[in-house]
Amino acid sequence: MSSADGSTATGATTSRSARRRSGTGRPRRTLGRALLATAASTVAPGSGHLMLRRQRTGALILGVFLLALVFLVALGVSARRSAILENLLSTRVLTIIAIGCVVVALAWMAVIVRTYMLARPSRLAAGQQALGVGVVVVLCLVVAAPLGFGANLANSQRSLLDSLFTGGGGTAVAEAIAKPRLNILMVGSDAGPDRKGTRTDTMMVASIDTRTSRTTLFALPRNIGHAQFPPGSPMEEKFPDGFYDESDPLSGNYLLNAVYAYGLEYPALAPSGPTADPGLNLLHQTVSYMLGLQLDYYVEVNMAGFASIIDALGGLTVDVGPNRLPVGGITPSGQHVAPDYYIPAGVQNLNGEQALAFARSRTGSDDYTRMGRQRCLLQYILEQKSPADLLTNFQGVAKATTNSVATNLPQQVLPQLVSLAGNGNLTLESVSFDPNLPDPNEDDGKFNTLWPDFEYMRDVVQSSINKPPPPPPAATGAPNPAADPTTAPTTTKSRSGSTATTKAAPESSASSDASQPQSLAASCN
Repeated sequence: MSSADGSTATGATTSRSARRRSGTGRPRRTLGRALLATAASTVAPGSGHLMLRRQRTGALILGVFLLALVFLVALGVSARRSAILENLLSTRVLTIIAIGCVVVALAWMAVIVRTYMLARPSRLAAGQQALGVGVVVVLCLVVAAPLGFGANLANSQRSLLDSLFTGGGGTAVAEAIAKPRLNILMVGSDAGPDRKGTRTDTMMVASIDTRTSRTTLFALPRNIGHAQFPPGSPMEEKFPDGFYDESDPLSGNYLLNAVYAYGLEYPALAPSGPTADPGLNLLHQTVSYMLGLQLDYYVEVNMAGFASIIDALGGLTVDVGPNRLPVGGITPSGQHVAPDYYIPAGVQNLNGEQALAFARSRTGSDDYTRMGRQRCLLQYILEQKSPADLLTNFQGVAKATTNSVATNLPQQVLPQLVSLAGNGNLTLESVSFDPNLPDPNEDDGKFNTLWPDFEYMRDVVQSSINKPPPPPPAATGAPNPAADPTTAPTTTKSRSGSTATTKAAPESSASSDASQPQSLAASCN
């Protein structure tokens, strides 16, 4: 009996030794193998367990990881773009994404640490222990960094949506989503420590075709006089002939850019909506009436804050033009002084302060040239700043935007607007109501900003937004009269409603066709 037992024990020991020598048992633990298995778990959770012959646990962890990966890839490939945008612009979904990133990071790091604990030798020198712990920490950081960035990005986006896009006072969400066209009032204010009161020196209406993405910017000069208000409104009763002071006909306090300040000074004359700001409400009312457009929403930007947004995006490359551009040179009171500095001519990389100076410089140029530069800045941002730039600098952009932008755009409308901006078909066109706009009803044939023909303004707006899409490019060698500005007819409507068609002369084609929207990209280039 004892001999048999001894034989059995000896045989078992011999068998285990043989399995170790033949490699059929678990491999001998070394620091190198432990780190290799840990690195494998960093690349694919569970693979390190499989290397350690822990098939059940490894297969379970790796299977969950692969299923999650396949699900995310399938979702990205099959989901509609609008559905993805809607989810990425939902505060509830963003909260789930942020929490999910944190949970995944913690679980993944736990797998990495557990793999190392299972694989490391029981006895290691102090130096080897330090090396092993250091490598594990680095591998955990490799996993935690991108997931932590994703969680932080989602949380920042959620905070931005909650603080900025609160909605209220604009077009109802269901109506806005179904509308073929959205009209957004864009206002740039000049509030600052060197200025008394607030003036809205930048006023544009972006009319967006929600089917084609074609967007027309209607630019309103700050010096438009005799601004009108809807019949029966308190302002119309006070100013039946338009916003004007007969006792001081040259006063700048009664131009369009002073409407905002007037509403703040006399809030009882301003409408109660769409915001809690009577100045903005009064400007909203007169712009809507003058252009004959229902304004759905507004976006107000503090121009000083605009510089911070440009800095957060990494600056802009701008074609300053053939001449250097003076910065400063005119005080808030209108006194001419020496410029603070000059922006060199040609293509320049501008920071936020310089880009703002490019948009606002009046020395040596008029308001209408400045308006053109402001519209071009929008074009430069669209051309140069990709979603990757936004993501890379999102924290700075979000902070600058929160501090300098106000809007009543609701969160639910954002996916539609973002989808239009990112579908590759977005085109910006521009109409500016300045003396470069031909007006056949004026003696000199030019639009009069001091005494505007408001009926003509409404006609131009309707003609612009109802203009058919541009024809496809003509075949090689075939002329395309519609695309030739020297032969294309310009149709305008007179006060009486009749139409007149004139053929533009080659030498004046640029100005004679200005009653139709002009491509912003072409004009800025």
